[in-house]
Amino acid sequence: MDYALHALWFWLGVLLTVLDLLIVVFLVPRIIVQRRESGATLAWVFFIILVPLLGLIAFWALGTTRLRLRRRRRRRAEALMADRIGPLTAAHAARRGSAACPVSPELRYLTLRLDSAGPTAGNRVDLFREGPEVFDAIAAAVEQATDHVHVIYYIWEDDALGARMRDALAAAARRGIQVRLLLDDVGCYATPRAFFQPLVEAGGKVERFLPVSLLTRRLHLNHRNHRKVVVVDGRVGFTGGMNVGEEYLGGKKPWRDAHVRVEGPAVVRLQEIFCQDWYHQTEEDLAQPRFFPELEPAGDEWVQFVASGPDDDGWYAIATLLFAAVSLARKRVWLETPYFAPDSAMLMALQTAALRGVDVRLLLSSKLDHQPVVYAARSYYNELLLAGVKIYELPIMLHTKMVTIDGQFSTVGSANFDRRSFKLNFEANAFFYGPAMADQLERSFVATLRDAREIEAERFAQRPAHQRFMEALMRILAPVL
Repeated sequence: MDYALHALWFWLGVLLTVLDLLIVVFLVPRIIVQRRESGATLAWVFFIILVPLLGLIAFWALGTTRLRLRRRRRRRAEALMADRIGPLTAAHAARRGSAACPVSPELRYLTLRLDSAGPTAGNRVDLFREGPEVFDAIAAAVEQATDHVHVIYYIWEDDALGARMRDALAAAARRGIQVRLLLDDVGCYATPRAFFQPLVEAGGKVERFLPVSLLTRRLHLNHRNHRKVVVVDGRVGFTGGMNVGEEYLGGKKPWRDAHVRVEGPAVVRLQEIFCQDWYHQTEEDLAQPRFFPELEPAGDEWVQFVASGPDDDGWYAIATLLFAAVSLARKRVWLETPYFAPDSAMLMALQTAALRGVDVRLLLSSKLDHQPVVYAARSYYNELLLAGVKIYELPIMLHTKMVTIDGQFSTVGSANFDRRSFKLNFEANAFFYGPAMADQLERSFVATLRDAREIEAERFAQRPAHQRFMEALMRILAPVL
């Protein structure tokens, strides 16, 4: 009996060893020919060799690009929508005014190459740093809607705030307002579809972006729609870092975030982003005059909404624009982000800016909801500190995605300062040109620094060996976190 049991375990071990070898032999060449950047390639190869079976599952869920057919469909959607929306937005482009955009000519040229809409003058911008104010403003805008409300969210929780915002949309739908809600299927995996039934019964439309299904092998955990977008009547837009959930209110635990309300001609681009996402998922054509009304100037701000995702021909518009702005910085680069895992180009841009004498400051968090990301971020500290970058850690959840440069260029949006946001997810950021928003964000940055701890190079060098190991490990895995 003992002999038979030992034989069984022996042959089971042989079978698993052969299976592991087959997984490595099959997957490693496939990863290499996908021509990812070297860091991501090495991370996946290391992971699969270390734990082949788990690596196979993770690669199937996270590593396979499987975006080629969806990319073609997305491009067809964007081409169609661009042709249809173009005539509707031509009037906005013609009425931008002759005032010069307050940004360097090099950056101005790049903004037009990355996004033909470019910066638009005549907008009013309201900055929110507290969750209750954001959702009160969104609820008020929805209540005042006269034609339509278009919404995209990565996460929409089944809690009191989620119910409140759902009911606000349902009330608008019952008044005859067209309501469309697009939710990311992975971000909202824990929120049952039945939760949104009151909105559907009121006449609203609710769709899931790239639905995940084991039955149809649609397990696309990458390429998620991480955008947070609300457009009301094509005239008022909201975007930023806050999803719909009570944790974003900061009641149970401290929470720092940023969101903006924009009113004016720039909102036409945010509406276009929604229409493209909606068409991509539903094939409903929203290129209609009712969704693109003529917009009068509402303020003095220059604003540009920039969308980025794995479908934009490798330009990665948000990352490219930030890289250029950091590289052109002359005075200061101040950055707040929860998830910090830059690629080599962005890391070099921050280092060289600091070496040139630019005041580069990073405000990060030591209390994230995903602790491995903290270790990944800290793996970059030594080389940044050596270049003269000042690093601060906030001992609470910091969810703000904000950059301000030279008191003239700034951004708030959904994109973290990591490879997932820059290259894998669908993101949307509002970029601001001029001193008004930059000044607000800088004052907010300075106020937040009072609660943060500066990382000192000598003290950081004395951290325990197990922390160094975790940092090194997470640095390798950073591209897949």
